[in-house]
Amino acid sequence: MESKQIGKTETMVVAAIIFAIAVGSNFSEKWLVEAGGQFEIFGNLGIILVIGLLWRWQYMGRIVSILSSLAILAILMSMVMTQSISIPFLILLTGLSIAFYLTTFSRAVSDYLNKAGE
Repeated sequence: MESKQIGKTETMVVAAIIFAIAVGSNFSEKWLVEAGGQFEIFGNLGIILVIGLLWRWQYMGRIVSILSSLAILAILMSMVMTQSISIPFLILLTGLSIAFYLTTFSRAVSDYLNKAGE
């Protein structure tokens, strides 16, 4: 899967992760949360974040990075408070960690979102 624009593939991966988390937490509570819980990470803001990534808004990488790190922190705190690790939380942590890593440390994503590759 090659792209002429460096960073486009990684940005699409981040957009897909955010879209899956936003849609999954809005429409199917049992998919990402244990029974009896209500947990929305991005809520309706997730769709706006995906649109911003696809349209390459300038500061969207930083915004996604900050929101992902806050969500990771919230999930870790809830895992510590409940003293249990569940499959849905591991899935969320994995997806958010990938999104955080790509938007924070990937030079290609940063260049793509800042339109430096054009």
